[in-house]
Amino acid sequence: MSSPKQDVELQIVYEDHEEDYKAICDRLYNYNVRETKGLLKRPGKSINLFLRDKEGLAVGGIFCATYCETLYIDNFWIDEEYRNHGSGKSLILQAESIASSMGCKLAHTSTFSYQAPEFYQKMGYEVFGVIDEYPEGIVQYFLKKRL
Repeated sequence: MSSPKQDVELQIVYEDHEEDYKAICDRLYNYNVRETKGLLKRPGKSINLFLRDKEGLAVGGIFCATYCETLYIDNFWIDEEYRNHGSGKSLILQAESIASSMGCKLAHTSTFSYQAPEFYQKMGYEVFGVIDEYPEGIVQYFLKKRL
């Protein structure tokens, strides 16, 4: 009788296998929900806000997940010509307000030295971790803020 370990074949592939990717992610999610006794699902809603120009073209956006009563800012971008006019501040404050109304108590994200660490710090985020071993002097910052 063979053990499950003996029945496994390691395959390294570079093609996109969307079905397999989704299956593994679903299993990980279900495991995490079970291990957190459902906390992972609170509030468990996405917050996606867009900044649009007069023609309705998306020129910026903030895309967030909520889990474990926490807001995670995944992607945040504003086209360069629309920066430094308060739009970024408005987007992040609105995302934080929505998350807070859902019961989130903390927000966190990461950004690189060539992106926006100063912006997040001006918005009240504090650095709690740094990776400074990337080439070319690039630094990654991990930031958090109590809501």
